[in-house]
This record gives sequence, C-alpha cells and structure tokens, in this order.
Amino acid sequence: MALDGITLYKVREDLIKYLPIRINRIAETSKTEVVFNVHTNGERCNLVMNFHSNFNHLCLSERSFSSYSDPSTFIMVLRKYLLNGFIYQIDQFDYDRFLIMHIKARNELYDEKEYLLSVELMGKYANLILVGDDNRIIDALKKIPPYENTRRTILPGAEFVLPDKQNKKDPFTTDDIDLSDSLVKQLQGFSRLLEDEVRFRLKNDSFRNIMNKIRESHSLFLHKKNDSYDFHIIPLTHLYDDFLEMDIQEGFDLIYREDDEKERIRNISDDLYKVVKRQLKHYDTKILKLKNSLEDALNLQNDKLCGDLLYTYEDLDQKGLKELKIADFEGNEQSIKLDPKLSVKANANKYYNTYQKKRKGKVYIEEQIEIAEKEKEYFEALNEQLNIANYADALDIKDELLRYGYLKKHQQKNTRKKKVNLYQTKIDGYTITFGKNNIQNSFLSFDYAHSNYTWFHAKQFHGSHVVVDSDKPSEKIIRICANLAAYYSKGRYSSSVPVDYCLVKELKKVKGSKPGFVTFRNYHTIYIDPYEDKELEITSI
Repeated sequence: MALDGITLYKVREDLIKYLPIRINRIAETSKTEVVFNVHTNGERCNLVMNFHSNFNHLCLSERSFSSYSDPSTFIMVLRKYLLNGFIYQIDQFDYDRFLIMHIKARNELYDEKEYLLSVELMGKYANLILVGDDNRIIDALKKIPPYENTRRTILPGAEFVLPDKQNKKDPFTTDDIDLSDSLVKQLQGFSRLLEDEVRFRLKNDSFRNIMNKIRESHSLFLHKKNDSYDFHIIPLTHLYDDFLEMDIQEGFDLIYREDDEKERIRNISDDLYKVVKRQLKHYDTKILKLKNSLEDALNLQNDKLCGDLLYTYEDLDQKGLKELKIADFEGNEQSIKLDPKLSVKANANKYYNTYQKKRKGKVYIEEQIEIAEKEKEYFEALNEQLNIANYADALDIKDELLRYGYLKKHQQKNTRKKKVNLYQTKIDGYTITFGKNNIQNSFLSFDYAHSNYTWFHAKQFHGSHVVVDSDKPSEKIIRICANLAAYYSKGRYSSSVPVDYCLVKELKKVKGSKPGFVTFRNYHTIYIDPYEDKELEITSI
C-alpha cells in the first residue's frame, strides 16, 4: 500500500521533532533505496528513503543496512555534496506526496552551501532529486528527459520545477465538500482508502470531527492483511475491527521491512541467478556431449577388430572400395566401411589409429565428466543457497562468484576483509551456530568452530553446516541441530532426511575444491522430518 499526502504530512510532522539531522553516511541498498546514516537527538539511526513504484516510503529505522560495494554515480554525487551536512527544515506543499528537505553542508573550500533534496513519493514517479542553491538540478535518482515529460525535465543542469499543483481544497480548513463526487478529486492529500474510511465514519460523525482526529493523531494504525498491511493515521474501521497502534517511524519500518528486504535481495540476486542458471545449462550440455563421446570411445574394440580383419584380406594394396565384407575370426560375416581413396592396408592403419586415440581419450573424457559433474553440483548448491538467502547472504554468494571469475570483477578501493555473517540460537545453555552459503559454511567449520564442537550436515543434500558448542550434546540438541541442517538444505521438503554428525576435529578440507566442501570420518547419522522451528530465536552474528 502506497502513502497518500495526508499520511506523508504526519510523517513530516513527526520527522520535524528530530531536526536538525546530521548526515554521517550515505548508502545505496538497492536500485530504488537510499539510506542516510544520521545523528539526531544524540542518537544514531538510519533515514530510509525508498522509491519503488509500489511501496515507496520514508522513515527512520534502528536496523542496520548492507550497501552495494560499487555505489552508483548518483550516490557518489550525494556523498560529495551532502556528507556531514544538516537537514534543518522539511517542507510539504498542499499535502502532496513529496517533501523538500533543506540541507546545509560545506564544500571542499569549507564554504557553507544550501541544497534542496526533493523526496518525491508519487508511485511510479517516485524520485530523489538534489538541487543546488541556484535552483538547478545537480543529479537525480531517476532522470527524465524533455521528450518524456515536456513540463518537467529532470536532468543535471535543468531548472528544478516542483511537481504540478492540483487545484484542490485543504481538507483541514474546508467544510465545503460534495459527497456526490469523489473526495480524492476535491481534497488535497486524500487517497481512495482514506475516502472510503471518511465516508464510512460520516454515518455517525461530522467531516470536521473526522479531520480533527486525523490532525491530532500521532500514531500509525496497522491492520494485518495476509503478508502485508493496510494502514493510516486513523483506524480503518470500514475494513477491520482490530488494529495495532504504533509510533509512526516504527510502524513504517515494520510495514516495509519485508518488502525492502525482498527488493534488495531481488536486485542483487537477479544477476546471480542468471550466472548460476547459465552455468548449470552449460554443464548440462557439456556432460551430455562428453557422455556421447564416451559412448563412442567405448566402441574402441570394434575399431581394433576392423584393423585386424583388414590385414587378413588377400589384396592389401587394393583401392577404391567403399565397403568390404569379410569373415571374422569366428566365421561370422562382418561389413567394414572403407575410405575409397585409401588402400585396404591404409584403411586398417586408420582403424588402428582411431583405436589408439579412443583408448587414450576414454581416460581423459571420464576425468572431464567427473570435473563437470562436480562443477554442476557446485552450482546446484549455489542455486539452493540463493533460494534461502537474505541480503547479506546474497552478497556473500556474489563475492564467491567474483572470486572464482564467474562475475566480472570491478576494481574496489576498499580492500578491507569483509565480515562473514553467521546465524545463531541459544537453547538450554548450548549455543548453536550455522551458515547458509559456502563462504559461511567454510568459515564456520574451519575458522569459527572449536575442534570439540559437534558438526551437522544433511547427507547427500546441499545445505547448511551446523555446529553446537559441545562434544556431547543432549538428544534434544542433536535433534534441533539436525533439523536446522535438514531444513536449510535442498531436502527441506523431503521426509526422513539423513543428517550426518561428528566432531569438528574429524573434518577435512578437500584440496582444490570450492569452499564448503569437506570430508569427514567417525560420524553418526540421524533421520529427521524437516520443519520450520518458529520457537527458535535466530540472530545474525
């Protein structure tokens, strides 16, 4: 559900309490989301601005965010002009769906400059525009040339023009409304949802009282609808009887958290899925061709037999024959194809040469099939890991593909070692930790875990490595760990999934293999029907 102008008015009213807001860092978490790490009221938090066409919004959030390793040109421009600046004023005009943030920041010469940041949350036209003190656009998240919009060009250097005004009445000051016509067309900041709620309340209340309740509200009222929310500044009584009342900033953070995360994952994962699927298709084709070559190579004994039989022919120098029928050593007639340009003897030598090539090639082809099948297995594992990845996990997988050359590597200025994320839960005094991709699994098993920890992994399935900080965990903990290993694997929808477990000291890296591949000994096996254990409080560490 998108914001309407009235809701944005209350968001602005709430944000004003936090002014001035100092901009510490600027990050891009997806193609449509910009996050300012800010300092306000003596605390650090994040100002999240999302410009997705379906769920664009603006709110303060206490959550941490991972940014792209290669920021866009627009983000670099924002950093150049706005870092360490202060948002000191926020304006809204006619309850429309955009805010103008006034920002003071210092340039390279330490001169104080004024900038405008137009935060436009207008559905598919959502945009973020940086404007200089000469009222010229410096840059924008989404650029719009003149041939797309003749009334409002959004390009660097163009004059900044506010979105078109709508000749509507102020709903907080007017009582002149026509109930026979659409309130959305008559009143500023109204959406269809708010109109339906107002019309429903007009049965028992006056329009002025309803608008006063909206003006006096400082909360957001949420109504759960399947996996999403309907919300407004007042309860939506025409749709629901129950509601959740929250602080405006916290409410928006809750509403859009999952949508934002899905969008961030989609933006980074789309390219990763393409690479993985392309590689899977490549190895499927390669294995098929190699197996066809192997099948041909397995007929090498027939080539040797043909050479032997041709040498028994009475006229070895004869040419021009396309086929020769000759009895084999058991008296059965054999038909042998010949090259008419060559003599019978030369054809026999040709069959011998083919035999030698196939004999040597058979070993090579078998080796190549084994390599290709391992590569295919590796990409199948990555595909499964992408299916359960959050944003941080997807970044790990991206780093892995960059490391092995499957993605084009861009030169990065920041070469600091990246922190590896792991997942953890604590039960009955035990600490259980697990990874969800190859990099996390490898780090968990060979860097994080102690030698006396117990290690779990779903047998014959790609999936998570799980460790518990004990060499003799209880039966309950063994079953919980085994369930995690099975659930976060390709076998999560299967039943009676075998899970192997042993001490970490029994693990061994496979030389030359990709991360996450291990061998082990002295292990036990338990069978589990995987399920999502919602009672576990899993945190990222």
